[in-house]
This record gives sequence, structure tokens and C-alpha cells, in this order.
Amino acid sequence: MNRALEDYLISRRRVLQGMAATTAGAVLGRPALAAPGKPITFIGWQYQPQIAEDNVNIFKKLYDENVTYELVPGDYHPVVETKLLGGQHIDMMYAEEDHIVRWNAAGWVRDLEGLPGIDAIKAGLFPVSLQSMSLPNGKIAGLPYYAGHNSFIYNEEHLSKAGAKVPTDWPSLLDVCRKLKKDGISDAPYNAAWGQKWPELSWELFSLWYANGAAVFDDKSDLVVDAAFREVLEGHRALYKEGLVAADIMTFPNEGVPAYCTGRHTFMVLHDYDQKVTNDPAASKVAGKVKNALMPGKTHSTFAWTAVYLMGMQPVDEARVWNLLQFFGGKSKDGQYHVIKRWALEFGLGSGFKEVMNDPDVVASFSKWRDLAVTNHQVELATSRKIAKTTWFPEWDLFMMQNAQEYIRGSGSLDQLCDALSKKVVELKKQYQ
Repeated sequence: MNRALEDYLISRRRVLQGMAATTAGAVLGRPALAAPGKPITFIGWQYQPQIAEDNVNIFKKLYDENVTYELVPGDYHPVVETKLLGGQHIDMMYAEEDHIVRWNAAGWVRDLEGLPGIDAIKAGLFPVSLQSMSLPNGKIAGLPYYAGHNSFIYNEEHLSKAGAKVPTDWPSLLDVCRKLKKDGISDAPYNAAWGQKWPELSWELFSLWYANGAAVFDDKSDLVVDAAFREVLEGHRALYKEGLVAADIMTFPNEGVPAYCTGRHTFMVLHDYDQKVTNDPAASKVAGKVKNALMPGKTHSTFAWTAVYLMGMQPVDEARVWNLLQFFGGKSKDGQYHVIKRWALEFGLGSGFKEVMNDPDVVASFSKWRDLAVTNHQVELATSRKIAKTTWFPEWDLFMMQNAQEYIRGSGSLDQLCDALSKKVVELKKQYQ
């Protein structure tokens, strides 16, 4: 892997995985002399520490505040839960959508309903982001750290050589992949993240299930193994069996992005911001050739998520912590989106706010590496994962990935897999009653 790509992906993965800080429990900045004596405590995963420090210091000066920011080493969510169980006071924290309900149910964080300006904030969010950040009762739980979705990309040069069109459903995807392999254009045309980590095979499958019109789970949180659900799994097995993916796809590092950047593959389902990497000449051999299209399937939907900033249940001062939450997760009192606009311009991270995504600077930057008309349409069609708001879903999700991998490799029948996945739902629902 070239150094530019390696450095970029290492920093990117910290967005999702909360990798180890340079020093455990590092605290950014010192309290301003005129600031309140008791600091706001802010805890989060490690991502670009120098930028995080800049943001904390900008807030402190702008609001004349006192803030400590603790960088969490290791696996972020379990570490934070250990801290909270141990009684550590935290005023504001990061979280992925699948921990929102869990942490609210535990009494560690509160919703944001009733806080000044919250209705206007909600009105300015994309509906899919608001859904992602809301509790089952409809109350908004936090403000957006960043918003993402899975995209479908393709190597325009490969398709031109094959005289093929961009596939729009599973049959055409398989057919084009077969042609690309037969013609010697790509020995492994399809690529995606097929590992067992939570943002890998699960996110890819849910994206393609939603794109194919599968509900996956119904309103009672029961698994729906309909034809659309089954077709995606059958398609994955066919891709693997016919050698249309790399034999070691399930162990590709960094969700397979470095592999795609080699130019070996034609198609990929990946986190939307990683298309910036594939079109970066310093990081990718196929820069300038990679285009995005709607997800293949009957509905062309995809899985979209929004990571959040949450407020602790007993903030040191509600008004002060609300200021901090708005500064990092939205617009500050000077009218600027200081944090997310910087993430967008420097790293391609999307925002849950319509205003940010329509900002001329952001539009100009994003237009350099993806088709924004396609992206905007994809976001409009996207689906948030409501089932992730159940307390038992993370356990089912890992079980699903483990068993889906075995099925894709050729173990057992599709009926056996679907039966096992359905039984696991029943088991976990009883366990968590």
C-alpha cells in the first residue's frame, strides 16, 4: 500500500472504530482564566487529535469556556460503558446509532427535546439522519457527528472496455461481472467489505437488502426472509463460488478500499466518503475513473447512518453543555458550522444538515470526486436501520455475519441460514425481555 493511502485510511478508520489515542486519557487544552471553574467533560474516540484540539480551543475562546476532552483508547463503546458503569461523570460523548437506545435505557444520556432551538435544528436535518438519531419514541437523542451511507461505485474504464452498462439489479450485476472476468478485464470484478467487524459485511448486506426492497425486519422486530432478502444472499454465494470476488475478500484490510485502489476490481460497495480516496491520485491507481451510481436492486435504496454527540444525563450545566453540543454537532453562536464543515472539506465526511451539504465550498469540494446528483438521489432513497435501536441487535448482527460468511463460502443451504437467523432473533428477544 502506498504511504498516502495508508495514512489516509488509518485516520479514516478512527472515525468508525475509536483507535488508541497517543496516550490514554489525554486531555486537550487548559481552562481559560475567565472561564467557569468547573469544566465540561467531553469524551470521544481518537480521530485527528490536532483538529480535535483546535475545535476545543475555538469553542473555549468563542464561549469563554472551560472544557476537558478525554481521548478513549481501544474499542470505544465498551470502554465508555465501563467508565459510565464505574460512575465517571461525562457531559458529552460520541456514539454510533446502535448505542443510542442502550445508553438512554441505562440512564447515562438524555434526549434533547425541549432545549432552545431544537425544533429548528430538527427541521434542518435530512429525514434519514433525524431518524437515525432518534429514539423509538420519536425524541431526538443527539446531534450529528457525521452522516454516511454506503455507495455503489464502478470503474468507468472497465465498463467501456467491456461495452457494458452499469448494472441496476442483481441479475445484471452478476452478468456484467461474468463478462468482465471472461474478457480478462478484471479477474475479481466485485469488491466490498466482507469481514466480521460491525461496519463491514453487515453494512454491505443491509445496504443491498434495502436496495433490493427487503424490509429485513418488520415492525415487531421479527426477521423477514422474503424473496428480496434471499436474492441478495444467493447473489453473494454466486459471486464467491464463481470467483467474481477475490478469494481472500473476507480478510481484506480497511474494508477493501486499498484493494479497490489497485485497479483490480470494477465494482464496489463502500462508505460514501471513501470514494474520495479512490479518486485521489496520491492514493489510487484508478483516480479519475471511479464513478458512483445508485445501488443495484429493485428500489435502489441503501443503508444510511449518522454518528452522534450525546448529552450526559446530569450535565454540569445544561446551558453550557448545550452550547458545546451545538458547536460540535451543528452551528455555533457565530453562525458557523466550525466542526463538520472542516471534516467535509478535508476528509469528505457528510453532514446530517442540509445547509452544510448545500454549502458552495462543500459542493465544490465534493464535486471533484463524485457525482453529487447521484449522491443526493441516493440519500433521498436511503434507509436508516431502525432495528439497530434494539438492545439485542449487536449480538444478532455478529451472529448473522459469522453465519452469512459460512453460507457464502458454500456451507449449508439458504433455508438453513435463514432458519438459523430467525431462531437467533427469537432467542435474543426472550433473553432481553
